[in-house]
Amino acid sequence: MEMKYDDKYHLHLGYYENNCDYESIAYKKLSEDVWDIFFDFEQYGLKNTIEENELSLEGLGTRIFSIGGNDLTYETGVKRFEEWLAMQKII
Repeated sequence: MEMKYDDKYHLHLGYYENNCDYESIAYKKLSEDVWDIFFDFEQYGLKNTIEENELSLEGLGTRIFSIGGNDLTYETGVKRFEEWLAMQKII
C-alpha cells in the first residue's frame, strides 16, 4: 500500500549544534493525524539502523519515527529528532 502525504504540510527539522548539521523532514499523512519523519542516512554517510522493511522514499530517506497529531510544531519535531539522534548515538 502506497502511503499518501499532504503536499501542503511538511516540516524541515534540523539539529545544528556542536558542529553538527543534520536534517530530517516531516510529512503529514493524508489519511490520519500522523506525521512521519524521514532521515536520509546515505546523505550523511551513516549506516541505516532502521529495520529493512521500514518505509523509504526516494530522495527523502527512511521513516525513523512518527508523531501523532494534526499539527506538528517545529519545536516538538526538533526535540524528538534530537532525542532520536542521541538514541542512535549520532550525536
